Amino acid sequence: MRNSRKTISRVVAIGSAMVLAAGVATPTAQAATLAGSGSTAIKNLLDICIPKFNSQYGHTVSYAGGGSGAGRTAFNNGTVDFAMSDATYAATAAQPTGKFVYVPLTQFPLALIVKLDGVTNIQLSPATVAGIFAGQITKWNDAKIVADNTPVTTSKVKGKTVTTKGKAPKLPDTAITVWYRSDSSGSTNILTSWMSATATSVWASPRAINSTFATAFGGTVPAGTFQGASGSDGVANGVASKNGSIGYAETSYGTERKLLLAKVQNNNGEFVAPSAKATATFINGFAAGANGAITIDYTAKVEGGYTIAGYTYGLGFNASAGKSTVKQAIVQNFFSYVLNDCATSSAENAGYAPLTGKLKDLAEAQILQIK
Repeated sequence: MRNSRKTISRVVAIGSAMVLAAGVATPTAQAATLAGSGSTAIKNLLDICIPKFNSQYGHTVSYAGGGSGAGRTAFNNGTVDFAMSDATYAATAAQPTGKFVYVPLTQFPLALIVKLDGVTNIQLSPATVAGIFAGQITKWNDAKIVADNTPVTTSKVKGKTVTTKGKAPKLPDTAITVWYRSDSSGSTNILTSWMSATATSVWASPRAINSTFATAFGGTVPAGTFQGASGSDGVANGVASKNGSIGYAETSYGTERKLLLAKVQNNNGEFVAPSAKATATFINGFAAGANGAITIDYTAKVEGGYTIAGYTYGLGFNASAGKSTVKQAIVQNFFSYVLNDCATSSAENAGYAPLTGKLKDLAEAQILQIK
């Protein structure tokens, strides 16, 4: 085994195969420079992890962001040593088939970030979210939004369940400005996948699942009331710049700008705030498909779960790609560091959820295929 790999510390079983799980990384004898690009959703976490990794192990790892789609393209073209993506390659997309692995490294809630002056709490059902992003709901005092935010209590009266509605909130007659990712984005793929599964009557043909919002929209995106921006930073900056705005990004992009994080109704009828804990509650139980990719059932009923959630995958080359063994050993080491060290210690504070249990075992097995 190369001396740049992590010291093997334990053995875990996945299915019928036995794989070695990574323990504590050891410095490599030969320092190297690595470049990566892709998901901006994970960038805030990598901005914590990369300086620590470089300092501890003497390498120079850089990460440019740019969006999941750009990262997958650069990885396929061989212009980066690794990529990060919140979505897998589409079946018809150019990709290094048979020459790479997906490594789930962290899971995160995709937050609906809102700027609405005078409002301190906002709740949205899947149908309402889809209506907003479809351009069908255009004011913050729309009846559907008011209904989502009207308190409801249930009680038993003579053995029967009685539902009582409280006082409807007074929401402002403010126009909604929708901020969406203008680049090819794993976050857009997550949002449109979720809407397609949970709001089937609203996000229906010609609307679709896609990493590019303009394509997923299925028609001409309305000018003015819809604004495109590149990267999670761009969307969050756009939302923060105009009252009445809504967009989608990883939670830290919202909290950094003191934006509202909408509570989203899950499949149990609960309105749940986006958090690392609520995300892990919802998606920790899902199993992997081919090559480490994970399919999420957004319709699953999980008490306390936040459902607009996804994974960021590290994309690494396997032996069939014929890449530098020195660099590949460092990619392996870096992914292990993010999974086992940095994500464990820093993820939750930055709004991400570390992987645990079988999902972590899967990630460790995938890392060992990077060569």
